[in-house]
Amino acid sequence: MDGKLQIKQKINSAISSGDLRELEKVVSDISETQTRKEKRSLYEQMNAALVEAAFNEGQPELLSQLVEPTKEEIFDLAKRAAVTYSEKKDEAWFSAIFTLVDKLDRKSHQSDILARISRDLVQSGVDSGDIHYVEKGGEAFDKISIRKYRSAILSEIIPLFIQYGQKHQNVDIMQYALQMLPEIGDISRQSQLHADVARAIAGAGIESGDINLVIRGLSSATEINQKIRRTNSIADIVDAAWKSSQRKEISDIERIIDSLPDVPEERLTEVLAILTEQLLDRQRDKKQVYTKLLRIDDEKAWAGQTLVLELLKKAERSGERWFLEKAFEFNARGAGETQLPIEEIVLSGIAVVEKSGNPTILLDITPLIDESCDAAKAAQLYRQITDALSRMGDFYHAIEVMKKASSSAQRINAQFFDTSVRLIKEGVRRDEIGLVRENVLATLDIEIADSLVHQAVTDFCKEYDFDEVVRHIPAIKELASSHRGQDTLLFECNTILIERGFVRQKEPSALVDLVGQIGEQDLREQAISTIAVEMARIGVARKDRDLLRHATGLTCEIVDQRARAEAMGGIVDQAAVLAVEDADLDLLHGMRVLSTSLLERDYCLFAMGKVVHGLIMYGIEQLSLQALDEAGQILSQIADPSLQRQLADPLVEGYVRVGSLQVADQLTRRKAQIFDGMMEPFEIALDLLKTSTPHEEVSIKIASYVDIMLEYTQIYASPIFAAPMSLFSLEIDGDYERTAMIQRILTFFTDYTKEFDSADPYEVTAYLLEGIEGGAAAQPVLELMYRLFEHTGDVYARYTGMYRIVSAYSALENVEQAETIIRRLHETIGDLSDPSVRAIMLSDLAGLMAGIDHDAAREYLAEAQQMLDAIGSEREAFVRKNLIYAARNLSAVNRQEKDVEWAMGQVGRIEDPVEYVDALAAVFDMVSEPAQRKDILSSMCHTVVNIPSPYVRLSMLFDVAQFAETYGDQEEIEELLNGMEQTAGYIQIPFITAMTRQRMAQMLFSFYRASGKPAARERAAEIVSAIDDDRIRYNLTVQLEQNMPQSWKNTVYARILDCRDKIRNGEYTTKDMVTLDRAIRAAPDRAKRAAYYTELYLIARGAGQHEVADRMLLCALEEARIIRPLSRRAFVLGDMACRIYAERYEDRSREVLDLAVSEALNIRDSMIRDEVYDELDMSMRIIQEHWL
Repeated sequence: MDGKLQIKQKINSAISSGDLRELEKVVSDISETQTRKEKRSLYEQMNAALVEAAFNEGQPELLSQLVEPTKEEIFDLAKRAAVTYSEKKDEAWFSAIFTLVDKLDRKSHQSDILARISRDLVQSGVDSGDIHYVEKGGEAFDKISIRKYRSAILSEIIPLFIQYGQKHQNVDIMQYALQMLPEIGDISRQSQLHADVARAIAGAGIESGDINLVIRGLSSATEINQKIRRTNSIADIVDAAWKSSQRKEISDIERIIDSLPDVPEERLTEVLAILTEQLLDRQRDKKQVYTKLLRIDDEKAWAGQTLVLELLKKAERSGERWFLEKAFEFNARGAGETQLPIEEIVLSGIAVVEKSGNPTILLDITPLIDESCDAAKAAQLYRQITDALSRMGDFYHAIEVMKKASSSAQRINAQFFDTSVRLIKEGVRRDEIGLVRENVLATLDIEIADSLVHQAVTDFCKEYDFDEVVRHIPAIKELASSHRGQDTLLFECNTILIERGFVRQKEPSALVDLVGQIGEQDLREQAISTIAVEMARIGVARKDRDLLRHATGLTCEIVDQRARAEAMGGIVDQAAVLAVEDADLDLLHGMRVLSTSLLERDYCLFAMGKVVHGLIMYGIEQLSLQALDEAGQILSQIADPSLQRQLADPLVEGYVRVGSLQVADQLTRRKAQIFDGMMEPFEIALDLLKTSTPHEEVSIKIASYVDIMLEYTQIYASPIFAAPMSLFSLEIDGDYERTAMIQRILTFFTDYTKEFDSADPYEVTAYLLEGIEGGAAAQPVLELMYRLFEHTGDVYARYTGMYRIVSAYSALENVEQAETIIRRLHETIGDLSDPSVRAIMLSDLAGLMAGIDHDAAREYLAEAQQMLDAIGSEREAFVRKNLIYAARNLSAVNRQEKDVEWAMGQVGRIEDPVEYVDALAAVFDMVSEPAQRKDILSSMCHTVVNIPSPYVRLSMLFDVAQFAETYGDQEEIEELLNGMEQTAGYIQIPFITAMTRQRMAQMLFSFYRASGKPAARERAAEIVSAIDDDRIRYNLTVQLEQNMPQSWKNTVYARILDCRDKIRNGEYTTKDMVTLDRAIRAAPDRAKRAAYYTELYLIARGAGQHEVADRMLLCALEEARIIRPLSRRAFVLGDMACRIYAERYEDRSREVLDLAVSEALNIRDSMIRDEVYDELDMSMRIIQEHWL
């Protein structure tokens, strides 16, 4: 460590003294360090100190003492040295650059850094305007040893030289740049920079008024290797000179040319061409121009051809005849020496003719073509002349020249083809088909001629207006006759004109005339058919029945019966559209008559098929079963089985769609008797499907028709569509396939079926149909329900469903159907293995049969009673209760005292208290004597209060209370009240407790009204005042005309009621809601807060203020989620669910109840968890049975 400190001190001392020998000694000491790492660290410290001293104290010589610097360090230091040199202009720093560069081992690295420094120095010179830096940049460039780096950096340096030269009028530096150009390896880049330098030199001459300098620029431009850049550069220089004060000098072409003695003749010709072009474009005095050109032509033997070409180009650009004439003159002066530039002559001649409108020049040129070029070139030039003459409208001269082109053409190219087509179309327009054949087509191969005729004729039909086409149909026909495929061509023309809308604007007779020349009968009649169908389409679009009749009449021109049948079919298709739009079924009748009269019997089938399609379309659009029935009648008359099957599918679909649309229409109009005739179209469709479709395909077809009905289901969202879908689905043979289809149908009615406690799709579908308004009173629905229950897997569910159907038939007074079903069920009951189920079913049948066949009903009851001995004790009570129910129904029809005795005997043998009370309730209905009823009611009251389970007991207490309220005296009522009071103490859900106390108060007020005893009224008032639920207490107080206490106004619920009207009217403010929220949150019990928020939710939702409602429910849930323990939290959520369910908001109620169940799941104690489940279940059942 001490050694390192000593070396650091030596380094600092040596640098401070500036003694290089001392520095060398320090380096020697460091080199003796044993470890390489320490040595490197010391070198880095010494280098850092040297660099700092060199740049901070202005001692560049210190940089030579750097030891083992990296490439990156040298690059950085060299650039810093260059920057310092640019700032201070101290040669020591410039030398330091090379000293640093020499420390690099590789020549490529040296060249790389020198190239960058060279560019930076030149840039400094440009920026500062000091040539010194530019020269120093050149010195640095000279040190670059590798050609690649020299070439690359020159591409950046030369533009800087140009920039400096232009800025400071320094031509020498630009000449220096020219000398450096050959080192650039990329010829393209070299040529580009060469052009830039040449323009810069010439630009300096233009700016200074020195024509010699301009000439130097031109001379330099002629040395550019790439021709395009060379000529462009020369053109730029000449153009700039013409725009400057040097225009007189640059116009002296002879002097300019003479000033370029060292330029090769080929490149001198380029200069002459550009100078001449500029002279011709800029010198308006043609006499002076002519004089100059003559002098040049006289003095420069090689210049004549260039002058001729430039005169021709000028003639082409300007369209002036003078230049063309002078070109001929100068060409004549050099005749025999050079070849005639016939292509340029033709192009310039075309330009002159187009400007002057006089075609004689081109006609004069044409003799020169054969003399000057071969056949292929001649054909091309003749074509160009033809094009020009054609554009001028000189058709006759154009076609004469085209004859020469055609005879000269050895190979047809696209331009020749296009010109020929244009000329032929003009020939058609002028009705000169003979000239076209003679001058254009005669000399060409037949394949080429056919192609030209085809293109010309079809283009004419596509491009010209219809009046023009009609005038020249004879010409079209004449030209088409020269085509080997005349028939196909005329058919295509007919198609083109129809697609363009000819029939919509013109008389179709012109098209009939056109296609009349088609020789092949089938093709001609196909064309006529197309015209007829288009006439029908236009007639329908315009509602023009005359045009429709004309279209039908046109089919008489079709001799072939098959073709005529197809045409009639197309017309019938269009007529069907009009029939639908105008609701005119007679139109389709007329089409049927016309088809029959115009077509032979064998060919009438196709048209009849179209009539059937039209009737189906009409039926669907107009909801006309009559049209569909007529389609069915026609279908039955068609003898072709294949066509029958083909038409049966759309007809079945038609009935399905019409039936579905009729249902939708009735739904929209809210028709009361919606099932009247509703199923008729579906039944017809199903019968047609079964009779016209192979048995193995019926199931597949049914699936497609169910899909159609599902489309309407998604639009109109009514379960009524389940009826026709079930009708079809029940016809599927395979059990799995049928069940899958029924299940698929049910997925679209989840909102209606989620309350059904069944997994059997047939049972659920049956109850879905029963639940439709008017469904249970509709014969078709009952029949469907019966078929659905037949497929129900569970026996008990099947029979239960059948009983509901029997009840519905009985309600409709359809006794015969009800009796049939009952007897059918009775016949199958023997198949049931469980005697208890058989007994229950028989007792139910007895009850149903009571009002139909009393004797049979008693026989059924006797059969059921005989099975009691075979029934186990666990089911005995339930079976006996059902027997009593059957006896009650029998007694209601034909009361017999022995029935009561028998029923009481059965009751006496029931031990289960719940079944016992239910059975007594049934016997109660059978007796009419007050004493008997009192005894039965006393037994019911005494039994119900002793039911062990408080949940079951409470529900039964509500049931018995109905009897006691009407028939009981003080003793029974008192017993029930005590039972309710005692049971309420077990209930944990406040709303159910409040509901129980409400029922107690109602019983007492009923008893008060019956007996007049004030004590009953006072006790009722006490119960009301003790109800904890604010809403129920308030509502009862108002109903009983009681006064609210004065302290009521300060309660939270009173404030909720104050805000209720504002919420209902949408007049509440944020301030109102904030105040109410604060009052609720001031309540100490979270359960009460949750109840208050729930009440606000109900008020807001009832008012349609859904956003406020959702916010209040969220607040209630937030309060409930914090409550502990979990059992109480579940009860609070259950209480919220009860309140919401009591207002019939089943969706939200279910969601909140799910939350309550989820919380109960987390209770570890199984006994407590089961109690919570039981109470949640009981509470919702009590709401459903005794509140709603």
